[in-house]
Amino acid sequence: MLDVLNVLNGVVLGSTMLANITLYSDADYEVQRTRELKDVVTVVSAHREWWRDDSKCHFQGVMVPYARDWPETVKNGEIETVLPPEPDKVAGQAFIWNRKICPGKPDEVIYRVSEKWRNPGVFLEKHQVTAEDLLSMKVEDRPKWLEQVQARIDRVAQHDEKVRAFVDFTFTGAAQRTAVVQPSDTPSE
Repeated sequence: MLDVLNVLNGVVLGSTMLANITLYSDADYEVQRTRELKDVVTVVSAHREWWRDDSKCHFQGVMVPYARDWPETVKNGEIETVLPPEPDKVAGQAFIWNRKICPGKPDEVIYRVSEKWRNPGVFLEKHQVTAEDLLSMKVEDRPKWLEQVQARIDRVAQHDEKVRAFVDFTFTGAAQRTAVVQPSDTPSE
């Protein structure tokens, strides 16, 4: 019985490792140094470890501040405290990775998300984030900030060409956007 549990544990761990990748910033990226929430979107680039098959590839996306506009339950031992939403205060930076660029290959559309809590707006060179595959996540496990961040990206894309290029590359049609931002409960194949 113990061997079966060890095998199952290995399968779950392996699938998690395949779904999540570590990305390292290609440069220093700074945005706002204020706790006040603003419509800011920063285009960012990252790479994987040198020993990976795709180490020569770069991953592009955006870094977007988000607010915790949902109540958060914090457990301290047996005591639970519910923190009220703080919709006007930066809680962290969200990352949406949409493009994998590898030498000699066409650019690949990807859907990966990361976040840095309590990040005042910096993503320094060689700092890392764990990028999770958005499409393989269960709906209930997707980041709570996803719709908020997508709305911010849409607003900024109206006057920023780089952000508009991000949107155009990521979402080629309304049906695709709906599947990513507001997925159904039906698993994709």
